[in-house]
Amino acid sequence: MGRRDPLFPNAAIVARREYRDRTRSRLFRLSTVILMTLALGVAMAPITLRYLDRSSVDVIVVVAPEERLAAATVATANGIMNIPRVGTDAATWMPPYVIERGTNLAAATEALGAGRIDAILEVNRAADGALSVVYRTAGPANGVLSQLAGFTALSVGIVDWTRSLPPGSQLGAFRTPEFRTESLNVPIEGGQAVDAVQIASRSFLGTVFIVLMFITILIYGMWVATGVATEKSSRVMELMISAASPRQLLLGKVVGIGGAGLTQYLAIALPAVLVLAFQEPIARAALGDAGAGLPTGGLTLGLLAAYGLFFLLGFTLFALIYAAVGSFVSRPDDLQTLSLPLSLIAMAGYLSALVVLLGGGGPLSRLASFVPPFSPFAMLARLMVSTVQPWEVALSVGILVATITVVALAAVRIYATGVLLYGQRPGFRAFVAAARRA
Repeated sequence: MGRRDPLFPNAAIVARREYRDRTRSRLFRLSTVILMTLALGVAMAPITLRYLDRSSVDVIVVVAPEERLAAATVATANGIMNIPRVGTDAATWMPPYVIERGTNLAAATEALGAGRIDAILEVNRAADGALSVVYRTAGPANGVLSQLAGFTALSVGIVDWTRSLPPGSQLGAFRTPEFRTESLNVPIEGGQAVDAVQIASRSFLGTVFIVLMFITILIYGMWVATGVATEKSSRVMELMISAASPRQLLLGKVVGIGGAGLTQYLAIALPAVLVLAFQEPIARAALGDAGAGLPTGGLTLGLLAAYGLFFLLGFTLFALIYAAVGSFVSRPDDLQTLSLPLSLIAMAGYLSALVVLLGGGGPLSRLASFVPPFSPFAMLARLMVSTVQPWEVALSVGILVATITVVALAAVRIYATGVLLYGQRPGFRAFVAAARRA
């Protein structure tokens, strides 16, 4: 047997620990790069889809027994389906649909089954003069294209009816009515109401932000709780509690582990957010005017700042609670018992924000935007899709900061009690009782 170095009696153990730490560090960096790549891919997905849509053209064949009826259907379908977006250069714009006249239904059906065309509009006239329009596809009908075909059928019916009126009729020719939507509670930018396209964009982005906030709080909050529970289970906590105060240990754990997690999160999310923020200029540079109108046009620096503020406050609140929860268990495996209620609370905040984003925000949603721990989710959702007064934002932030202060004081007391409790069942009632004593 070899002699052990008296100066380094645990050299093998130290080497194994260093190897384990290096392996963890490499895995952490590798996972960060992989997740960053995935996030950038998701952020670039709308531009990629727009490029693929631009390069593909749907062919629709119109089959009708009357020449005049077929011509009217082709003209109406072109007027409804092939409308260029606002600001598109007419010289470079390509219609997304090719509407062709077909004379044989059987031949058109065979071409549809073979994949040479994408859809068939069959128009027939009944004995009483009414029109019957059938929209055929090879597989499941595309929702947007089905709606456009329905609008085409209605418009053809109206045009056909007006043409059948006797000469000199007082009704005159049919004219398409002007249509617009208005809302009383919309965001205001530069003194003007945000239009419907940007509101739809903000609703989409708000959903992305809320999902990111919800997932990040659950993942990195559990990191904090697991770090506390691991130190407690290894008995390292008994040495640390004699060298530092519970307040220092708790805040150090939240700032240390939470900061490490947020560093990874920023490395993953920041490039994706920048791509989202500048997606429309990127699309215009890559695709020309056809790339305009992407679902991120409503993103502003103010909304990004609001997301960062409410995300940081919400994470701090939950991280403090998770740290107190982690101090109350004897093993990391027991964390699920106490972390489930916190997950349900975060889920409630997430659902309240979705209600606002889907247009169902009422008194309860407005109340949730002031009540922690729901306010980080609900207030961010309100900022994205509705008008929020500055005093409401200030009040929500003030209440949230005050709540974080109170929770921090209580968490320190709970942490000081829980880290020295071993062998007890980590029930939720015991945690609530400790919180009351704190």
